[in-house]
Amino acid sequence: MKIDSESPDTEEHLQIQVPSETKYDLRLKALNGRESIRMVVLKALQAYGVDVPIDAICDRRKRH
Repeated sequence: MKIDSESPDTEEHLQIQVPSETKYDLRLKALNGRESIRMVVLKALQAYGVDVPIDAICDRRKRH
């Protein structure tokens, strides 16, 4: 498998299918933590030992 050396600011799309109850639980955790599902997933990946840049774990939703 070839891994391209991209700049750290480059983001990729990742799409997965999960069981309905898993998505529901992710949504609840995001809601209770007042963060996006993306943040919940990135934090979980980081806790699992996956290299996630700290500045990538941010809420990109616009606040009014």
